[in-house]
Amino acid sequence: MHWRACWVIHRHTQTSRICYGLSISEATIEHPPLKILFLHGWTSVPGGVKPSYLQARGHTVYNPALPDDEFPGALRIAQQEFDRSAPDVVVGSSRGGAIAMNIRSGRTPLVLLCPAWKRWGDVTRTKGRSWVLHSRGDEVISYADSELLVRASGLDSAQLVETGSDHRLADDASLVAMEDACQRSQHSEIAVTVYYLEMVDPPRDPAPPPPPGVRVHEVVTPAVEYYRYLYNAVGGDYHWESRGALSDEQLQASLQDAQHALYVMHVDGSPAGYAEFDLRCKDEVELIQFGLLPSYLGRGLGRWFLRWTIERAWCGTTRRLWLHTCTLDHPAAVPNYLNHGFSQYSEERIVRTIRTPDHSPS
Repeated sequence: MHWRACWVIHRHTQTSRICYGLSISEATIEHPPLKILFLHGWTSVPGGVKPSYLQARGHTVYNPALPDDEFPGALRIAQQEFDRSAPDVVVGSSRGGAIAMNIRSGRTPLVLLCPAWKRWGDVTRTKGRSWVLHSRGDEVISYADSELLVRASGLDSAQLVETGSDHRLADDASLVAMEDACQRSQHSEIAVTVYYLEMVDPPRDPAPPPPPGVRVHEVVTPAVEYYRYLYNAVGGDYHWESRGALSDEQLQASLQDAQHALYVMHVDGSPAGYAEFDLRCKDEVELIQFGLLPSYLGRGLGRWFLRWTIERAWCGTTRRLWLHTCTLDHPAAVPNYLNHGFSQYSEERIVRTIRTPDHSPS
């Protein structure tokens, strides 16, 4: 296939999409082109130096106009564009970095340029597949903010890239570093921090009542197909793999084990999340899976369901409830567990190989 260089501009009320296709034989980039959602900063506009650089390098760039005066409105526009464009990577500059951290982006990696996460939004951690670029000479957003973000998120030190001389990151070296981070975000191997958490005493305060329309049911003998549906729907965005790698026969044997327990939360009759216990160790409960389907996140259901799960785990002779999670999980996972009475007793660094999108030409 041979493409001519062309500009195609689609203008919407709130969004400008700019797609730049280069002839394959004329392209200068060494990697396959990416679909990039670029979220600009406060008082900036679409079509700036950074998205233009990415376009000129052969990438398809979606660059919506984000209002300065309303953060929730900017979030809605960014979320709508993310859902429409299904990008390979989200790049957020300054306030755009805070927006990138606050939208629901699933397993899509983030490249954050001097992210202003302390000034806008509620999210204080970023996902494991994030790369942060910042200048020590930044007089707008402190470089220390990005150091704190990387530490709090359990990211590898190599995922914080020092570049540039000011907040704009518009110099040649920073532009090259930005594209390099976009390309590295597509690699299949990534350093991951695994956290081990435990609870050795049950909660003392009374559990809250269930929200309207919420019920939790134990599924005593779940079918493999039903379990795989729950597992993929809840864990797909977070690269869950351990249970998914089992054969149908292995999974069926595990699900039918008397020392296994599965509880599914329903909202108005529809499955909304699940919790799974391993009860094989005497007086111990391991919470091996816990989570909600994406459409039920952000509604306070996770907090209630986690408390319900903890109460259930402490029935009988339980002396210890424990779990492990990692930096590929939802950024709010560890804070949520800690807020519910878990404490961290160990952590380790591993390298995970994860599935990445196929960008080969069709």
